[in-house]
Amino acid sequence: MSLDSTQNSFRSPSHRLWGVWALCLLFAVIWFGTIGHRALFQTDEGRYAEIAREMVQTGNWLTPRLDGFKYFEKPALQYWATALSFTLFGEHTWSARLYSAVTGFLTLILIGFAGSRLWGWRAGWLASCVALSSLYLVIMAHFDTLDMGVTFWMTLNLVTFLLAQSEPDRIPRRRAYMYVSWVASALAVMSKGLIGIVLPGAVLLLYVLIQRDVRLLKRLHYYGGVTLFVLVGVPWFFWVTVRNPEFFHYFFIYQHFDRYLDGTAHRPGPLWYFLPILLLGVLPWVREAWIVIRDGFRRPREETDGRVDAVWLLWLYAVFIFVFFSFSSSKLPSYILPIMPALALLIGRELARTSARRLITAILLTGGLGLAGLAATPVWIASIRASLAADYLRFEPGLLSVFACLLIFAAAGFWMWRHETATTTIVTVVACGWFLAISGLNWSAQALDPIYSTRALAQSLRPWNQAFRPYYIVANYQQSLPFYLRRTLTLVAWQGEIGYGINLARQAGHLTRRRYIPSLAQFHRIWRAEPLAVAILKKPLYRTLVKDGWPFRVVASNARRVAVVHP
Repeated sequence: MSLDSTQNSFRSPSHRLWGVWALCLLFAVIWFGTIGHRALFQTDEGRYAEIAREMVQTGNWLTPRLDGFKYFEKPALQYWATALSFTLFGEHTWSARLYSAVTGFLTLILIGFAGSRLWGWRAGWLASCVALSSLYLVIMAHFDTLDMGVTFWMTLNLVTFLLAQSEPDRIPRRRAYMYVSWVASALAVMSKGLIGIVLPGAVLLLYVLIQRDVRLLKRLHYYGGVTLFVLVGVPWFFWVTVRNPEFFHYFFIYQHFDRYLDGTAHRPGPLWYFLPILLLGVLPWVREAWIVIRDGFRRPREETDGRVDAVWLLWLYAVFIFVFFSFSSSKLPSYILPIMPALALLIGRELARTSARRLITAILLTGGLGLAGLAATPVWIASIRASLAADYLRFEPGLLSVFACLLIFAAAGFWMWRHETATTTIVTVVACGWFLAISGLNWSAQALDPIYSTRALAQSLRPWNQAFRPYYIVANYQQSLPFYLRRTLTLVAWQGEIGYGINLARQAGHLTRRRYIPSLAQFHRIWRAEPLAVAILKKPLYRTLVKDGWPFRVVASNARRVAVVHP
């Protein structure tokens, strides 16, 4: 059965759809089968896994803590989800990533569902293929960060709003969708803060102003919606503020307004910072992405008989969020992830209207990247400095297989293109190639564990990991190490993002030398008096201190750090 058959394909006998369902099942197996292979990388993955682990260990699910210190940078929803995963399945790398993987997979399903309801089954399938082939989206769904979770809830908020307003006269249906939209917005706030309601709200107001359609604001079902939003989104913020009065100012003022306006997070970037990330996210559908972005600027205001213009709203949503974060004084690559589902829907709609002959751009981009990667990988690996060369050499075969996969599927797509195969079939084949290549990249990146993770280091330290041994981490902090050691560490001459929690502990009189040592001089005296202690240092600092006569014996190491005990 061709995937181009009709928009009512799901009404066909089930035996005619076995290929589609088998493909979806294969995607699911690969999607979830890779989440535990690679260790938790620095820094975000280790941090969010450790916060959840400490919730389970202490039984305190109200106040987030990192290495025993209060940590108020983000809300608690993902911590809770990960802590629940640990409670049900144990503290593993895969269970730490489970929430991101589940919300990522649900985002793919949501994109397909929304596309099929708005423009037909074929557009929905193609939109899901676009999302499945996005390096940006798939990789982020396999990282333990907050961005995939907030992207899912913001997408659910957007999609249910569109479906509610696409047939506004069907009031019970509209009310049900709007209630889901309000709840999704509350959960987005619980995932990453005010962006969960401020950004969608700003887009809605812009849409109303541009379309001059105030009637839309009257169809939001405020009474029930706001009630649901408050019941879901407010209680944790209220109780954590009651227990920790300092939370309100730090979270709502510093983390939102100060970081956006004055760059206090020290993550600057030029206005064009997100353009390469956007390009990476829409590969290989660059032509179609350009068309939908260009046409959005040209799109005239249209009368919609009270219905929301889904294409225009999706375009406005993607562009506004992209511009909003481009002007921020604090930038990270993951910030614009929430625009990818909207772009996938628009690109999927464009592909559904595109003839197969126009897919040559995507095919050539796929094959060209495969060829370039095969040629450039050995040169790049040869340029890696000697101290990291062994780990990158182990990474090379996997990386070469990734580019070979792209080349093979590009060749298959080109063959189909030459034989005038249907658009949907070609898009599906190319998307499969990208998804398999991305999954292979994620799997083979395990070779870089010694550089970007501390799992192997923690495993080497098992003989010295007893509760009675003090553990110090000196002049740096490895976010994944406490998680893999299953214990908190004593910080030495380093504060970083834990500095706020350290100051709170100092003001409360709870800061002891077992929790924080401010200087190397103080640590030197403590180290000599504690023969059972273990310390983790970066290799350059280790060499410096050895020259100064510090008594060290190396018991474990990785590419960047050493663990030492007394001789």
